[in-house]
Order: sequence, then structure tokens, then C-alpha cells
Amino acid sequence: MAISRIMIVGGPGSGKTWLARQLGLRHELPVYSVDEEVWDRNGALRAPEDIDARVRRLAAQDRWIIEGGNSRTYADRIQRADAIIRLSPPIWLRLYRVLRRDGLRIELFRWTLRYDTVFGAKDRLALRNGKATATCIEVRSDQDMQRLLRVGVECF
Repeated sequence: MAISRIMIVGGPGSGKTWLARQLGLRHELPVYSVDEEVWDRNGALRAPEDIDARVRRLAAQDRWIIEGGNSRTYADRIQRADAIIRLSPPIWLRLYRVLRRDGLRIELFRWTLRYDTVFGAKDRLALRNGKATATCIEVRSDQDMQRLLRVGVECF
């Protein structure tokens, strides 16, 4: 099966951007980050309807990897995805990665701690909803990540 559309979700520090770039190279797919659609060039938060329209335009394309949240558009991506990947490494690892990447930004640290409570169920539901039409993968550890990269999305 040719993979041309991959949806990647998970909390801050889970490795979404890194994995998206690796898979983009492997599958020769353009990589898009939902965060880039959330914030404008000046760092201001876009209106929810603008964010949703921008992400839906990305999902309407023929080839993509879209990494990131915005659960309001999950259904649009799930419907078109060939693969849905949920990254859920241990919270201590996500916190460490966020701290290393962004320094001690208290709000981001708090959001990382709350992510599973707020969005964990939606992320798990994305995997269940996609089972009929897409390869669904949950990555819980570095070993899972290495296996995914070794065998590929098609064989995981």
C-alpha cells in the first residue's frame, strides 16, 4: 500500500515534529505542522475558524504528513489519512524534552502535564475511528519509534 497521507498526534514533547520529518524524507511527502496554522507570523493566535480552515485545506491535498493537534479537524484528517500515528511516550520523557527544547516555560510545562487529561481520549478515538480506512499505530516508547522507522508505516 502506498502511503500518501499521514496524521500524527500526541502531546508536547512526544516527538511529532521529529517523526514527521523522518517519515517525510522516507515517503517523500510534504510535512505540515498544525502549530504553524495556529499562530500568525507575528506570534498572534489566529481565530478558531481560520485555524480550522487552514488545517482543512492542508488535509484536502493529495499528499501530506500533518503533525499536531486541533482536534476540531481530526475528522477531516482521519477521513483522508492512510496512516494515523499517536505518540504517547511516558510523561517524564515528554517533560524532559519540552524542558530541553523550550527551557522552563511554565505554561507549556503545565500544558504538557494536562495534555493527556484534556486530549488523550480524543487522540485514542482518532486511532479507533481510523481503523477501517487507515493503518493505525500507537508509539509508546523509543523502542516502538525505532521499530516504526526500521520496518516502516506500511509494516508496523
